[in-house]
Order: sequence, then C-alpha cells, then structure tokens
Amino acid sequence: MTFNFSTATLDRRAQLDYWREVVCTTFVEYEMDVPRGSSSGFLGQVTAQTLGGLGVARVISDPHTVFRSPALIRRSGDDDFLVNLAVRGSVTVIQQGRDAVLRPGDFTVYDSARPCRIVCGDPFELLVLKVPRPLFDAHCPLARDAMATPVPGDQGVGALFAPFFRSVSSHASALSLDVSTRIGATLLELLATALYDESDSDGRLGAPRTAHMSRARRYIADHIAEPDLSPDMVAQALGISVRYLHAIFRNEDTSPSRWIQGQRLDIAARLLADPGRTGRTVTDIAYAVGFKDASHFTRAFKSRHGVSPREYRRDRSAVPGGPAA
Repeated sequence: MTFNFSTATLDRRAQLDYWREVVCTTFVEYEMDVPRGSSSGFLGQVTAQTLGGLGVARVISDPHTVFRSPALIRRSGDDDFLVNLAVRGSVTVIQQGRDAVLRPGDFTVYDSARPCRIVCGDPFELLVLKVPRPLFDAHCPLARDAMATPVPGDQGVGALFAPFFRSVSSHASALSLDVSTRIGATLLELLATALYDESDSDGRLGAPRTAHMSRARRYIADHIAEPDLSPDMVAQALGISVRYLHAIFRNEDTSPSRWIQGQRLDIAARLLADPGRTGRTVTDIAYAVGFKDASHFTRAFKSRHGVSPREYRRDRSAVPGGPAA
C-alpha cells in the first residue's frame, strides 16, 4: 500500500506542524529546525510504502534539519536503521563524530537509537529506507563505525545499490508480498556489501557472509528431521536468494545440499553408536534424521563412513550381543 502526504493543499500556517507530524510518523521521532521565514509556509511531500517489512519513502522538501537528541531517544523508543540516498540537493548525515556529505546518488546509513543530525540546506529530494533492527542485524551485521559513512553511488558496489534502490522505490507498490520480501532481502545484502566495501578494506567484508552461514547452519540443525528440508527452504527462511546461499557455502568448499546430508549422516552415526538407542532400527534412525528412503540412507552412510549403518553400529557396540539392527 502506498501513502502520499503533502503540505501543498494546507493553509500555509498549518504546513510546518503537519510536516513535523508526517516525518515523525513515517520515519522515527525527530526534533526539527527550519530556516527563518518558514513560518510563512513550508512545502514538503512524502510517498511511503512497504517492502517485505521495510519502509521505502521518497521525500521532496524545502530546506530543514532534523535531529535526535539523547533525551528524545530515551523517550521515543524508536530502534530502526535508516538509509538516506540523495537524489537532489544537499544532504549531510552526522553521527558518531562523522559527517556524511551526500551528493546526488550517494547514500549512507544511521542508527536511530544514537544521537544524529540530518541537515538539508537546500530544497532536496531524498530516498529513505527504514530497516527494523532485527532485519538489519540479520542481513547487515555491521560494525559501529559504518554509521554515517558516505558511499558513492557511481562506483564500486554503491553503483549497484543506488540504482537498484531507486528502481525498487518506483516499483515496490506493484510487487506481491512474497516477491517484495525477496527483493527487500536482496536490497539489504547489497547494502551490507556496499558499506563494508566502502568503510573497511582489511577483511571485514566477509562478515555478512559469515553471519548468514551461521544462521543457515543453525536453521538446518533445527530442521534436520524434516524430509523436505532443502536449499530453497533454507534461503526462504533466511530471506536470501538461493544463489547467494550457494555462494556462502561454496566458500566452505561445499554446497547446502551436501551440508544438509552430511549433518543428517553425522547425527545418524551418533544415534547408531548410542547404547541408549538399541531399540531403534536403522530404518527408524534414517527417517528420524530426515531421509525418505532407507536404501538411499544406507548408500550415503557407507559413502561417508566407509561401512554400512549396521556394521557401524556393530563395530561400536560396547558389550557382546550389543545393539540390534
């Protein structure tokens, strides 16, 4: 759903108060400074929509400054990250002692839970991506010094993110919920890579992939007994593309499917060697770890461990006449 707000149709005396309400409702609570003379009228327009849990907005406005003071942060409860991409005019984002001066096409990110100031000294146009903290942490596990780091939109990964964000902002309202969720995840992956590419050159670029690998492994461990567990299922649960999932596992010299099967076989081996599981047949154990076919399980187990499941159980039996197959 798309929401449009504009001060153009209001009485000039009411425009500035209305604009404050729109900005605080659409994004997070801010305090606001406006140039002298704005009391005679203020023109501003916001087009806002959602994208799979993200907020996407286009802002066109007269000059003004918004800021979040420590006192406002304590009482507001807002806890989102915001990405500002300059389209027209002068925009500066200030946080943690850094000034991100954005030319048209450039972007940066800031944390609404920390003091910040956004200065728009000229009439401007701005794209804003509002990312709830859980989504941001899942897709963009960034270091603190990435905040207010300007990223050029005409080079490197920034040249991929900026036009993609502009295109998404123009077409988000036409996307289905499922597609918008996937597009949002892709947008966040590009954002994470662009920020790391710009702010750090000593190896931290791998952090987003490391975080996704950890989440993928955890999800697989939690769902290992489900016969339909697949790379598609894992990628959808993590909100990333299947291609990206394969890429992060390729860094470990494996694939999602091989990892899933390997985990199933290792768990099966532990169950077969457990004296407390002697009452369970090999077939029972195969089904318990997610295999659909006992013969396939036997072949895969022998390929990994060098012996059949029955031989493995017999060899690890602690007492004569131990576990039965």
